[in-house]
Amino acid sequence: MKKTFAIFLLALFALPVWAQETLKIGVVDIQRVISESEAGKAAKEKFQSQVKKVEANLLKEKQEVEKLKGDLDRKSALLKEEDRRNLEKEIQRRERGYLLSARDSQEELRQREGEMTAEVFKDIVKIVGDVGKGEKFSLIVERSQIPYSDDAIDITKKVVDLYNSRTPAPGKVTKGK
Repeated sequence: MKKTFAIFLLALFALPVWAQETLKIGVVDIQRVISESEAGKAAKEKFQSQVKKVEANLLKEKQEVEKLKGDLDRKSALLKEEDRRNLEKEIQRRERGYLLSARDSQEELRQREGEMTAEVFKDIVKIVGDVGKGEKFSLIVERSQIPYSDDAIDITKKVVDLYNSRTPAPGKVTKGK
């Protein structure tokens, strides 16, 4: 009985030492990987150019509506009642069109941003998995999901470097592909 109890105690005290040796935890900041990686920067740049194009189109529409309003203000006293009503209807129609365009554009941009982020995120998850397997991590968690972690277990820089080495820089042609 004493021998069994001694073996039990030995196993109980040895268990934490054994667990510490095999458990390896890492932390990665996905947002930092997206913002610092070449693919993330390229996706952001592409998205920003789409935003600028949409903003330019919306600004042009808004300016056309403002021009019509200015014409109405200047010519209102000179226009026939029917012409004035027609111009007011045209202004209202264009304003509604502008507001609908703005709302649709925002929704479309949100969707595009989500698609681009999802594409980059999928690649990052694969890289994190490769780092985890290659360096025998037991667990890798996203930094934003934990209140504290020591910088010594942060693998974000490794992930960014590996991602950049595997992803060709935008505009560069890789040999053999």
